[in-house]
Amino acid sequence: MSDRSQHSDPRLSWTPVSGSELTDILANHRRFLERRPGGQRAMLAFCDLSGQDLSGHDLSEADMTGVRMHRANLRRTCLRGANLFGGDLRMANLAHANLTRADLRGTCLRGVDLSDAVAVDADVREAKLARQDGNGDPQTVQFDSLPAELSAIIAHRADFTQSQVCGAMVLQTDFSDARLTNVNFRNADLRNSILIGTTLDGADLSSTNLSGCTLTGATLSGARIVGANFARADIRGAVLDDAAYDAPEMLDAIRAKTPANAWDRLGETLKAHRLWVDSSGQEGRRANLSDTDLSGWKRPGCNLAAAVMERCVLRGVDFSGSELAMAQFAFADLREANFAGADLRGIALSRAVLRDADLTGANLGPVENIGRKGQSWSANLEYAKLSGACLKDAVLTGARMTYADLSDCDLSGADLRHADLQGALLKGANLNGARMDGAQRLG
Repeated sequence: MSDRSQHSDPRLSWTPVSGSELTDILANHRRFLERRPGGQRAMLAFCDLSGQDLSGHDLSEADMTGVRMHRANLRRTCLRGANLFGGDLRMANLAHANLTRADLRGTCLRGVDLSDAVAVDADVREAKLARQDGNGDPQTVQFDSLPAELSAIIAHRADFTQSQVCGAMVLQTDFSDARLTNVNFRNADLRNSILIGTTLDGADLSSTNLSGCTLTGATLSGARIVGANFARADIRGAVLDDAAYDAPEMLDAIRAKTPANAWDRLGETLKAHRLWVDSSGQEGRRANLSDTDLSGWKRPGCNLAAAVMERCVLRGVDFSGSELAMAQFAFADLREANFAGADLRGIALSRAVLRDADLTGANLGPVENIGRKGQSWSANLEYAKLSGACLKDAVLTGARMTYADLSDCDLSGADLRHADLQGALLKGANLNGARMDGAQRLG
């Protein structure tokens, strides 16, 4: 390898690696992973790979302790079980990378793109770091602690399930629609992070700083929040356990305020809305029940077509057989809701939570011939959480369902022709007899 380059601190150095050297290391590591003769594990500890293109390579189990990889291209790189302890990956591209069970303790990931990355069971805790001095001898850097840093990262749809992120710096990070189920964030600093549509079920948020975070559409069922700071955190449209919603930790959070007389005025609201629908908007008033808690509302057969009900809490409602075409339910809590046989054509359910809901025989097809140009308006279920829902015999023709969670759904006999299912999670779904002609799916 080439001569060592000195860091501004004379005690610390990283070893530059040329392109040809890296090519040989990668070839030997591939043979190592395939257990072929001549194989050798990639030993890249304290190497400088800044700006290198490692996209698509398999570096599983590689030793990359203290590696320096500023702005490196690691898109779709496999780093399963790799040791990145104390590494510096600032501004690297790790989109679609696999970091399952990787050792990321004390690693700096500031500004990294982790969109669609998988980091299941990764260890992102704080650490103390030993680096080499200029003579190649071990030199311990005496920090009280070296927290892992994930500040300003982009992690759209990333999967950090069961990862250890306690004590980490996660400031101003975008975890939109990420899967953070059972993640340990104890004592982590997530101030001003974006957690829109994020799954935080079972996460340990004890003593975590979530002040200023946006949690619209996030789910926190079973999350532990003792000692957490939710000051100025926007929890409108978030799904919380009843105990958590009323916990003292939530007192300073931004939450929806249901009008005191909301229930008393429902009849008047429905009457005005029906008149608005029947007169094509010339009379009456369009119903807007956004941010209202109407859990358990029983209104089968009602007409709320085109109503606005964003971020509503509607757990266990009965809308069976109802007219809800083109209604807006984005970010709504619709767990265990009954939509059986309902007209849901062109409905907006993006990032809504419909776990265990009943949509048997519901019509979620498009609304046709809208306006003078005769346009078609498809149902929008993008990023919706429908795990365990019943969609048996439902019409989903042309529905937009990108990245929807359809795991364990009953889709038997459903009409999914020309539906957009790119990125949708279908693990355990029952698709017996479903029509999939023209449906778009990844892979």
